[in-house]
Amino acid sequence: MNLTENFSLSALPDRARSWWEQAPQSHRIGVGAGAAVLILALLFALSTVTTKEGNWEPAILYAELDYAEAAQVTTRLSALGIKHRLTEDASTIVVPKDDVRNLRLQLAGEGFPKSGRMGYEIFDEAKLSMTEFLQKVNLRRALQGELEKTLLEIEGIRNARLHLVIPEPSLFSEEEKEVTASVTLTLSPGNKLKLKQIDAIAHLVSASVEGLEVENVIIVDSQGNMLSDDQDLLAKTANKQFQLQQQVEQTLEKKVQSLLDEVIGKDRSKVRLNVTLTFDQSKTHLEQFDPGGTGMLRSEQTSEKQSAEQGSEETAIRNYEVNKTIREVTGSVGTIERLTMALTIDKTKLIYDAETDVYIEEERTQTEIDQLSRLAEGAVGFNGERGDRLNIFAMRFDKTQELRAREQEEQEETSKFWTDVGITVAKVLGILAALITLRFIIQAIGRGVGVEEQIEVLGEVAGDVDEQSFERPETPHDILVGRVQQMVRELPENSAKLIKTMLVEGG
Repeated sequence: MNLTENFSLSALPDRARSWWEQAPQSHRIGVGAGAAVLILALLFALSTVTTKEGNWEPAILYAELDYAEAAQVTTRLSALGIKHRLTEDASTIVVPKDDVRNLRLQLAGEGFPKSGRMGYEIFDEAKLSMTEFLQKVNLRRALQGELEKTLLEIEGIRNARLHLVIPEPSLFSEEEKEVTASVTLTLSPGNKLKLKQIDAIAHLVSASVEGLEVENVIIVDSQGNMLSDDQDLLAKTANKQFQLQQQVEQTLEKKVQSLLDEVIGKDRSKVRLNVTLTFDQSKTHLEQFDPGGTGMLRSEQTSEKQSAEQGSEETAIRNYEVNKTIREVTGSVGTIERLTMALTIDKTKLIYDAETDVYIEEERTQTEIDQLSRLAEGAVGFNGERGDRLNIFAMRFDKTQELRAREQEEQEETSKFWTDVGITVAKVLGILAALITLRFIIQAIGRGVGVEEQIEVLGEVAGDVDEQSFERPETPHDILVGRVQQMVRELPENSAKLIKTMLVEGG
């Protein structure tokens, strides 16, 4: 058989089959595992080739994005598993053409895009043939776009739309119309703007547009709810006065309540205040005269008379300016005109009885109640001359829940104490049991070593006896020793067990 016949292709299947039948099982497993790895590698390579990015038709998803939002959108697309690419300037995102519509709808629900608004960039490509009307329109668009970008920087605002109405100037001032603005805000889920934030947005828009007053800025949310304040000045003033009154009442109530809680304990008193504030600004003109003081010489008039009988007589009339103090006092707005306080105090108090080891109720004395009332008056600056009133009520508060809570707390403490005692006793018993067990193990090991040494000695003695060739008379003791020696030689393991048993029973 020549070399060609030995390596012919037709003989390869037979050779492989014969090798497979004769090969050991370990070789078969190795060959099978190698074939499986090779198949998996081929499949992975094919899937990589078929999923190259060049196989999908690109389409623009968003353009003219800033870097921050482009990074956010690409991160979101990666999380969704959508294939995408960025242009060289990183302002345009390209995705598969079939996914553009669905992605725009989905990302719009998440508030994208936020940038991509046209501000003053609209004038970067100015056209020479642009009319004055188009220039005004572009200016308004640019101003609206810049304000929208600014509003989107506020936390909690997901989207913003702003419309400006700037009328043409008129020759007659009475016919000139005011500049107005409307703002529509889309808030992030779970967010709600405070009144101060809404006022700040109105002032921001007003300060950014020439001729725009704050009261002409209307702010609504995406649900159509009015966010800006009422445009009626009287209503706005009344609302601010009511808010100021509430703040004064809450501050005074907090002062009194915190003081009483420290004195008689928490939930032992309730305080309610009603404050009447005056918002009228008054001026007082005061003049004070001091006739007894040293005045300034205002005028002086002298006259002299001569006669033969009386001689010369001189008369002087001096006018002095009276000391006078003039003051004009302007009253502040929002001062307390009258104060009414309702104070409820627990008529009883809990006292710990050391003899019975329980809490008992005891009524407060009238002297103690009066002291508490004077304490509350001092905390709020009570003034009876201006008509302040204090109504104090001593009532029995319900302490059922408090007593139950105390009992439950004591039961929990008792249960915890006995639980800790049981755990400690169990630990001690476990340690003792471990020590006793360890002692028995050590003793058993010691006895086993002693028995093995005795067996070795018996074996050596038996060997010595076999080697001896002399004869001696057999006694009952010799017969017994001979049998033991024979058993040790023939059944050494059973002999050792027997000796161990004898030692244990003897010990």
